[in-house]
Amino acid sequence: MNIMKKKGGGCVVGKKIVLILIDSLMPHILREAQERELVPALSLMMSRGAYWNNCATIFPTMSASVDASLITGVYPEEHRIPGLVWYSRKERRIVNYINGSKSVWRIGVKKCTQDVLIEMNEKHMSRDVSTLFEEVTRRGKTSASFNFAAHRGPHYYRVQKPGLSKLFLAGLLSAQVSGPEICTVGKFIDSTFLRSLRWNFSHTIFHKYGLNDRFAVDAVCKLIREGKLPHVTFVYMPDMDYAYHRNPERGPQILARADRYIQRLLDSFGNADEAFKQCKFIVVGDHGQTKIGIEKEATINVEQHLLGMKIARAENIQPEIDDIVICNNERMCYFYPLKEGVQQETVKRLLMDLRIDILAWKEGRGVWIGHGGQTLFFAPGQDIHDQYGRQWKAKGDFSIIDAVLGENPEDGTPVISFGRYPDLFSRLYGALYAQEGEVIVATAQPGCEFFTPSDPVHRGGASHGSLHEMDSIVSLIITDESPDRFSKPRIVDIKSYILRDLC
Repeated sequence: MNIMKKKGGGCVVGKKIVLILIDSLMPHILREAQERELVPALSLMMSRGAYWNNCATIFPTMSASVDASLITGVYPEEHRIPGLVWYSRKERRIVNYINGSKSVWRIGVKKCTQDVLIEMNEKHMSRDVSTLFEEVTRRGKTSASFNFAAHRGPHYYRVQKPGLSKLFLAGLLSAQVSGPEICTVGKFIDSTFLRSLRWNFSHTIFHKYGLNDRFAVDAVCKLIREGKLPHVTFVYMPDMDYAYHRNPERGPQILARADRYIQRLLDSFGNADEAFKQCKFIVVGDHGQTKIGIEKEATINVEQHLLGMKIARAENIQPEIDDIVICNNERMCYFYPLKEGVQQETVKRLLMDLRIDILAWKEGRGVWIGHGGQTLFFAPGQDIHDQYGRQWKAKGDFSIIDAVLGENPEDGTPVISFGRYPDLFSRLYGALYAQEGEVIVATAQPGCEFFTPSDPVHRGGASHGSLHEMDSIVSLIITDESPDRFSKPRIVDIKSYILRDLC
């Protein structure tokens, strides 16, 4: 196998690419785990390449929008997946990609399961953008996706209902869903590869029918041992997110469990040196998490702010009668006005609650941001550049987004630098303009989250969803790479990086 680097660096001929997404991989947790020597596999990867502790993710900081941006390389206004929970004006219903058992039962288990297994990839994700898996195939290469929610590709698979799921998914269409050459979403996709996996306890209902770390790593290890690893392999490890929500104080120990699975993956090559010889590894998080206070005030009951309005019932939205739809994404919340004047009244009421960090709404192809009595407007334009090279026009009080307007020392052009809300303009614009009609976004101050009946509550635990850096900055490790490859990496940069590196 030729493993010589091309002149100019970058592409490593013959090396395959394995991307491992650890849900809720945060720089401060990784640092603490390293200091306590709990993550030898991740530490070894960092020593064999480059590490960034400032990778900016997508907004909302929820897995569905992040996964979609990861495989398309664009923000939500282009791929059209606006969050984990959102309102479809066209279909007059709430889309929930499985967040919160009570809310899922309220909307309908079958409906939510169909959304995440089928509709997200085949209907909701825009056909105007191409996915990494589609582009890899066009280049004559192969790819695999293990347990990623966003996995649209050129091959089709039959959705199946494993075990006892047949009872609560009765009536779910046995439709086809697309993906790369090898694709799993736990045991919910029927494929020759899946049927060849040796059964173990990770396949059962007690471990979400394979939607867990062990299942995904088992699948990759099988390919490695059989010498069938594709050119590009995506591996999603969700367990840290589940555990950290409940026990944020045990973050390093939780990450240590993920590290042991990664070590097993490296060992399946025979040893770590052989793994690095054959593959380039990318390890990244999808979002951070913020600890939520135990006091009652830590939960923002948004319905109390909307007294007198007709709030739509999630299971039966009636636009002719209802005033507003609420879609709770934990530390961020979408509000969809259904009547004239409701947006203005909702904004007015929400601005009074200082536990709300950022409040934003669409207007004139741009975005208004409010906090207390201060406002800021921004829109695509050519007046100023941000730190990531995108151009905008803006006016108002930059202090409410912790941003500073300066000058490029080379040509004197205005440049905006974001503080505790990284890549704010692109991320906020992407979330709002991924959707039709009037939309309001609210994010919670650190330590707080939103409360609506039937949706998850994490008081005393941890949560995510907001624009704040605690939810928005993740770790990024790339072996065979130098630190100067990125100064400010973003999730949306990874697709183009992989395609550039793929030989």
